[in-house]
Amino acid sequence: MMIDLKGNPFFLDAEQEKWVKDTLETLSTDEKIGQLFCETLWNCTQEEADVVFSTIKPGGVMFRPNPAREIRKFTKQLQERSTVPLLIAANFERGGNGGMTDGTYYGSQMQVAAANDDLCGERLGVIAGREAQALGFNWSFAPIVDIDYNYLSTVTNTRTFGSDPEKIIRLSKGYIRGAQGSNIAATIKHFPGDGMDIRDQHKIATINTKAVEDWDATYGKVYRELIEAGADSVMIGHIKLPAYSHLLEPETADKDILPASLNPVLINKLLREELGFNGLTVSDDTHMAGFMNSLKRKDAVPQCIAAGCDMFLFTINHKEDVEYMRAGVREGVITQERLDEAVTRILALKAKLRLYEMDNSERAEFGEEIVGCEEHKLWAQECADKAVTLVKDVDHLLPITPEKYKRILIYGFMGEKAGRYDNHPQYEKFKMDLTHEGFEITEINLDEMPGLGKMGVGIEDLGKKYDIMIYFVGAHSGYRINWESIVCGEIASYTKEIPTMAISFASPYMLIDLAMVSTYINAYSESDFTRKAVIEKMMGKSEFKGVNPVDPFCGMWDLPL
Repeated sequence: MMIDLKGNPFFLDAEQEKWVKDTLETLSTDEKIGQLFCETLWNCTQEEADVVFSTIKPGGVMFRPNPAREIRKFTKQLQERSTVPLLIAANFERGGNGGMTDGTYYGSQMQVAAANDDLCGERLGVIAGREAQALGFNWSFAPIVDIDYNYLSTVTNTRTFGSDPEKIIRLSKGYIRGAQGSNIAATIKHFPGDGMDIRDQHKIATINTKAVEDWDATYGKVYRELIEAGADSVMIGHIKLPAYSHLLEPETADKDILPASLNPVLINKLLREELGFNGLTVSDDTHMAGFMNSLKRKDAVPQCIAAGCDMFLFTINHKEDVEYMRAGVREGVITQERLDEAVTRILALKAKLRLYEMDNSERAEFGEEIVGCEEHKLWAQECADKAVTLVKDVDHLLPITPEKYKRILIYGFMGEKAGRYDNHPQYEKFKMDLTHEGFEITEINLDEMPGLGKMGVGIEDLGKKYDIMIYFVGAHSGYRINWESIVCGEIASYTKEIPTMAISFASPYMLIDLAMVSTYINAYSESDFTRKAVIEKMMGKSEFKGVNPVDPFCGMWDLPL
């Protein structure tokens, strides 16, 4: 397949093109195989770094969030160990905190969409780009361009810009501009598009059920426009697209349809020929069950590249997976032509970023003044102010003031596991803020609440003791409410006795389990900025400005009531 090095998204000049061709010629077959791998450092340990370079010199490395100083130390070390400069990536989906634990948490993509201001999309990319560049990154695995059509999806949700393809296109274009302004390559993901299935490809290969015409008008339109806008790379998901698989290869039986990450029809015919993508393709995480259960791993590893992914994301057993890839080249699963094509695209992206011009040991100065800087925090505060959304207030409880509702009974859904990037719990601070504002706060004590076997606990006293009940839904609480009690207890059973409201800092669809509350607010992210914005708005000190980026009523008749 021809690669246009002068065309979109590479736009290489003669010097850059010469570096690509000269470098390709100098690489041995085994060095080319090394370029196919994008490894990962989860914890920034020397052991991890040594494993990554134990049998090959990889083409790229992805970091999970770690302290900025540790990240900078390891980005420098890994570049020093590389003959060909590395692509260094992270999931900069919500700002700088995708790569650094102390990076700026700007907000989830859905929060950005709720702000209803295209500038917020660009600022998300600017923050990600600036903070990434300061620490030696050059590749962002963002923006996510999935469409959140299914409110039961556990993998899209607040990670997306919502359910409107046009808004997704506008905000993603802004992100791409913002990131590329700091010489950070942008990745659109997860092709051919998540958000239809309720399941998660970490656990199973998921299905995009759109018919061909519907896919073209939605997911296809998103990808086509963002490809034209200069997206540098596309992450290929472990997602099946039956309608297009049958259209482009009619003889394929249903049971033989593979997810896109292993499917040459979807990558080469749909993404490259139909949508015109000329840039780098990278698989999604190959630890995922959606990949693992499609073929035997010894076959899947080389098939991923043979099918059209240019880079292979993560190894399970590094030595084993490298040997699988080498065997695939030796046995002709990956032809020499295909190997050179993949490596050429990898080198072309590195050339576009002019990584070869930089000294490997000094690719960026440590940008302590950039990571988490005041300007970025101010932007995050402004985004939160614009995004917090009043979904309903049917009994006109708002504003909540000490004069009207001094005695608050509160319950927090917090969850036990840390989230992807929402690692700033706000529940304790929320209660402290309300106390500071003059409210009397009482947490629900299940021993004092009505319930099974509690003959002496009545309902009437609740209405006498408290003026309002508030549910705080934290970002780690999951995608549905998991009540601890079978009946009564903390369940919202007292809405006719006590005015009741709920605030979700997590999924925008939590009203599905809280339909009985009369006031419901979505904040989309759990951060200092969203907490402060919620309190200001619920107390009437600031107006609600957010616009629903999805249907928070889940298409259900009763939820708006």
